[in-house]
Amino acid sequence: MNNQTLKVINDLKISIDEAVRHREIWWELGYSQNRSKFKNEFASKRFNHFLHASYEAHAITMYLALGRIFDPDTRSSSFSTLKVNLRSFGHLELVKTIENQLKPYSELVKKVLDIRSKTVAHSDLSHTESLVLKANSITPNELKLLIHQTRETYYEVLRYFSLTTTQLEDGIFSESTLNMLDQLQT
Repeated sequence: MNNQTLKVINDLKISIDEAVRHREIWWELGYSQNRSKFKNEFASKRFNHFLHASYEAHAITMYLALGRIFDPDTRSSSFSTLKVNLRSFGHLELVKTIENQLKPYSELVKKVLDIRSKTVAHSDLSHTESLVLKANSITPNELKLLIHQTRETYYEVLRYFSLTTTQLEDGIFSESTLNMLDQLQT
């Protein structure tokens, strides 16, 4: 394996980990039953601004991480760059595996990249944020499935090269968010 392949693999790990953790926190702060359960904390003068800004920041960071993972520009550390690099070194079966595993999510990836490009990374003059989000409607569950499939595909790459990595268990950021919200109630 060459240095560029290793760099892309390492960078993908960082982006995937960011997508996982920021989605969990975003979910707990904005979409789960916690908005009702912690209604007073979300409405309080002491915590309101922090909680709402945190929710927005985690959404933005999740989209930025997903944007890096799927960026079509081969100058970035993305699956696109990884596939180009793998092809050039004859790892065609691995490229095929990556493509097959991510193909069912191609329309979702286009939506994520459109949201990232027009509202998160740039503020497109010809589109309002609400129109971009409406045109690219994505459910929280779709985001979760995309992130988890991305991680599984990444693990296929690691197995192919007999590499390992450590990962925090799923739900740990959700749990931490809930612990913080519980503390705000006291």
